[in-house]
Amino acid sequence: MSDLLLNGLSGLTAFRSVLDTTSHNIANASTEGYSRQRVELDANNPQLAGAGYIGSGVSATNVSRLYDAFLSTQYRSSSTAVSELETYLNFANQIDGVLADENIGLSTALQDFFNAVQAVADDPTSIPARQVLLTEGEVLENRFATLDRLFDGVSTQVNGSLQGNIDEINSLSENIALINDRIASALGGSDGNLPNDLLDQRDKLIDDLSQLVNVKTNEQENGAVNVFIGNGQTLVLGNTNNTLALQPSTLDPTRVDVIFQQGGADTAITQFMTGGEIGGALRFKDEVLDEAVHALGEIAIGLSFSVNNQHANGIDLEGEQGLNFFSTANITHVKADANAGSLAVSVSDPSQIINSDYRVTTDGTALPNTAYNITRLSDNTSISGVISSGASVDYDGLTFDLSSANVNNEYRVISPTRYAAENFSLALTDPKDIAVALPVVSEQTVSNSGTGGLSNVAVTGLSASSLPAGVVLTYDNTLKQYTVSNATGGPLAYDAATNNGDSYTVNVAGFGDISFTLTGQPDEGDTFSLVDNSGGTGDNRNGHFLAGLQTNLSLSGGTASFQDVYGQVIADVGRRTQSAEVNAAAQNGLLAQTIASKDAVSGVNLDEEAANLIRFQQAYQAASQVVLTSRTIFETLLGAFR
Repeated sequence: MSDLLLNGLSGLTAFRSVLDTTSHNIANASTEGYSRQRVELDANNPQLAGAGYIGSGVSATNVSRLYDAFLSTQYRSSSTAVSELETYLNFANQIDGVLADENIGLSTALQDFFNAVQAVADDPTSIPARQVLLTEGEVLENRFATLDRLFDGVSTQVNGSLQGNIDEINSLSENIALINDRIASALGGSDGNLPNDLLDQRDKLIDDLSQLVNVKTNEQENGAVNVFIGNGQTLVLGNTNNTLALQPSTLDPTRVDVIFQQGGADTAITQFMTGGEIGGALRFKDEVLDEAVHALGEIAIGLSFSVNNQHANGIDLEGEQGLNFFSTANITHVKADANAGSLAVSVSDPSQIINSDYRVTTDGTALPNTAYNITRLSDNTSISGVISSGASVDYDGLTFDLSSANVNNEYRVISPTRYAAENFSLALTDPKDIAVALPVVSEQTVSNSGTGGLSNVAVTGLSASSLPAGVVLTYDNTLKQYTVSNATGGPLAYDAATNNGDSYTVNVAGFGDISFTLTGQPDEGDTFSLVDNSGGTGDNRNGHFLAGLQTNLSLSGGTASFQDVYGQVIADVGRRTQSAEVNAAAQNGLLAQTIASKDAVSGVNLDEEAANLIRFQQAYQAASQVVLTSRTIFETLLGAFR
């Protein structure tokens, strides 16, 4: 009798637990991160009777969640990859969409500028043509400024996104540590029974964390989970957590480092932050934004440097030496010590400039024997020497002027291209100041009897608008050479059989270098003169030199023109954007498959739960009938003894 009652009661208790769990599953069918739960039922130990072992009912031994650790890890890995690519793609699309735009991009503005230069060369005395050239110079200035503002805006967005991600990581890590503590307490007070809902909550937090950055986990014996990011940095250890912070560069606020804060010590871990939204944002900055900023700055420096140098070798409509056409590049640097001394940095060769910051230091040895070291921070390569052996040092297309440096000095020099586009501007305002003419023309003596010729005159390093005295070249047929007067660099060996068409250069003190080409067969005593181009308002030779700068391979180590560099950055950004789009689509496909597999194990199927509800309800009702039957039998027995 008691066995029958106890069996019925055990069934009622067990199936009540099953019904409670089923209803819990149904109620959380739409709860994100919830794993379906199941009650484990075991038969109670039977009791030996005369007829053999008689069953003693059922017990609910455990409530387990249907969870696959492998699928969960796979889901986090796919989620991390998708978040990284989508963040990367979102930012890259902003850059890709404007670089090739005719109304925003630089390509059309460069072409229009050099078209205007050619128009002035074709009609050097035309004031309207000169004014158009200045206008196109202003358009270039505006295009550089527009693109620079765009890049700064995107950089601000990236930094804002990173700050938001870091704030969210700190919040998630704190909550994971709190739930770790609750799980450890729950396990300790329940004889090892798992707090399934707390485990789901913690897994959901870690899943959310994996969308922000690549994470790894391991479980402690007490049920707590340790979470690691970056290069093994411990974000969560049991019931304690560390924090992250974003630290802007003192040189360039657009450059930031992710800082790991632990026990009062700060460690920069930017290079180790991969995957997730943070990894995508950082990778975008490295691969797309920084390279676009560098390319734009490289063009700005190369254009201003080349145009200014060539313009300074000509003379304007009033016969004056050409002024700077564009502003000169200003290389930003910060003094990192409190000692006396200063540093000056300028551009010497735009083709050698690279995207890197620099550190310049001097030791404590007394001047002028102070040793210096210049380190390229992008790869930590360096050069060193002693200031007395040369106060100016050329490195990576930059001139580091150490003439005013002192002992124990330290300077941080920002990448020369970082602010070049922002600082690019038109320097000329008067169309008459455009130097289209050259200050020197060649003359051939009327009495020359040979077929010799002098052509292709060019001037470099011009320091005055007029020659101190005419340069005269006289041919000596016996020695096969030209003697040179009023200039250094002669005599010039010339044999028509071997030197026809060769270029030569002579230097005139206080004026500059004059180069030219010698041709033909001169006779004994034939002379050529290089004289002032006074009144040469119709001369357009320097204008043609300026126009020729468009196709000169003056950038990227002498392998690319201005438009080549811009075309390369358009192509590179487009290629990276397309690659990210294709990879994101593929990773989304993998993520969808992983979610489907994970849901097949852990997801709540309402049809299945409804069927279980009916089945377990029937079982509960049957158990109640057992109890009623036991009651009826008991009452019958009592009635027999009344």
